[in-house]
Amino acid sequence: MKRKIMAAAVFLISAAVAGGCGNSGEERETDSRGMAKEDAPSTEDRDLYGFESPVRVKAGVVYAGDFEWVGKESLTDNSWMDLYKEHNIYPEIMYNVDTSQADSKLSSAIISGNYPDIFQTSTLNYMNYVNEGVLADITEAYETYASDELKEYLMSDGGEALDMLTVNGRLYGLPRLGNPYEEYSMMFIRQDWLDHLGLKVPETTEELKRTAHAFTYDDPDGNGVDDTCGLVLDGVELFTDTIGNGDPIFNAFGAYFGSDGMAMVENQEGEVVWGGSYVEGMKAALSFLQELYADGSLCKDFLTMDGDAIFEAAGSGRCGIWFGPRWAGMVPAIDAARKDTNAHIVAAPIPTAPNQARGKAYLPPSILEVHCISSQCERPETLIKMMNLSVQKICNPQNTEEFLKYSGDGTNYSGWKASLLRLQPVNRGYDDWKAESYALKTGKTERLTYSQIDDVDSMTSYLHAVEEDRFDPWDQKQARGISFYTVYGDPQCAWVTIDNMMKANAFVKSAYSSLPSREVTKTAGILKNLTVESIIKIITGDAVEEWDTLLENWYALGGQHAVDEVKVLNKS
Repeated sequence: MKRKIMAAAVFLISAAVAGGCGNSGEERETDSRGMAKEDAPSTEDRDLYGFESPVRVKAGVVYAGDFEWVGKESLTDNSWMDLYKEHNIYPEIMYNVDTSQADSKLSSAIISGNYPDIFQTSTLNYMNYVNEGVLADITEAYETYASDELKEYLMSDGGEALDMLTVNGRLYGLPRLGNPYEEYSMMFIRQDWLDHLGLKVPETTEELKRTAHAFTYDDPDGNGVDDTCGLVLDGVELFTDTIGNGDPIFNAFGAYFGSDGMAMVENQEGEVVWGGSYVEGMKAALSFLQELYADGSLCKDFLTMDGDAIFEAAGSGRCGIWFGPRWAGMVPAIDAARKDTNAHIVAAPIPTAPNQARGKAYLPPSILEVHCISSQCERPETLIKMMNLSVQKICNPQNTEEFLKYSGDGTNYSGWKASLLRLQPVNRGYDDWKAESYALKTGKTERLTYSQIDDVDSMTSYLHAVEEDRFDPWDQKQARGISFYTVYGDPQCAWVTIDNMMKANAFVKSAYSSLPSREVTKTAGILKNLTVESIIKIITGDAVEEWDTLLENWYALGGQHAVDEVKVLNKS
């Protein structure tokens, strides 16, 4: 079943501008921006949002497991498609795959030479594609066509992301920015199960172990059936930026990997080290997970569970504890309530392990993905203009109607996740939490933005329905309310957890100050696979001492070069 709250559709698009962004089959004289000289508009007469003549856009669509079109909208007929057509941009579907196939599909397309012109990629692949000549240089296109609103959005992190994406003084992509504090993985847990068993939210790894055991064997849902497990992890990726991330368990013991397995951090002596090199902490974490797996408190089939499977397990009431970003409780909250209206999902900090002052979470980088345009495209400004549209409609709506049309209303419009170049204001989450939680407590909504009014209205609908004993999780507005309550409204919501962690300075930041080199990006995937494979083998029975062997192999296969590179970059 397709879902509809977080992380939604990712669109990989290929632009063919007025006769083609790919190879047109004819030689045309171009200016320094790669655009045909006879078509180049003057600076005074430039269109920041579209074209005078039609632009054909081939789209390869990738859906996340939680996305669902609402109302009468569809892949080819929705508010965003209408907007693009208004500006002479006409999308056509190139391919449609599941998120699990997205990277391989794009990679195969690039190898074949028939690949999207505009697409999204990770920072690691970005460097590979720059070095391989896949991406267009958009330096001049950005300077000429970027709107003031786009520039403001891209400077919301002080320009750090743009600096990171600048290679030898040239820009090849635009970042989709995220607030790192919103993207770190916290713990989500079934509060109603804790209440039923007389337990509290676990604050230490020992308490987590006891709670996971109780959730597995003590019938936490009270249905008299042995059908629950305690903790679930994504055994396919293990380290991920979505639901089921296993990194927080290692964070609790002082080890760090990040979603790519390549986290570089500073140790107590201030030296740059790989986050998995803390042998004592790693072995303690591995022993901890070994015990959970042997006990059955870590779901036995976690080895084959990806993010979609974890959404299903959490939402169906099968598991009671998982880790993920601030949105990782939203979809499960709806699904769990539809099975049991007493379901209550709350957020909490990562637990603290023995001999650790406090569990510190790894803070991911601010770049969620990179929007790029192919070097085959004659008009690289296409990327800039589409980004201008996204920023204008999502970050700067002119009125309530425009906000609902492009950010979504859950009834008629699918929202910002249906846009071809997705983004959201970097600091909106914190502002929304402060404003919306205050409004829920006081009933004062006068100073709320369009989106905040919409969120509060949904959460109020849910809360009033519960108070009046008429809660219906199948009601669309109430369902939306319960999902947003896990992020902004609950006394134990995600943003309360983020705020408490920020106040305690309970984060470890990456030591990377720029993107890794070509050599590092080539070996990163190999090193992550090696690391995950070794960890899984140890969790399921191999000796914990095998981590020593992993470290030797990791450094020999390119890890030492990666560490040395970060040390040099940080000194320069």
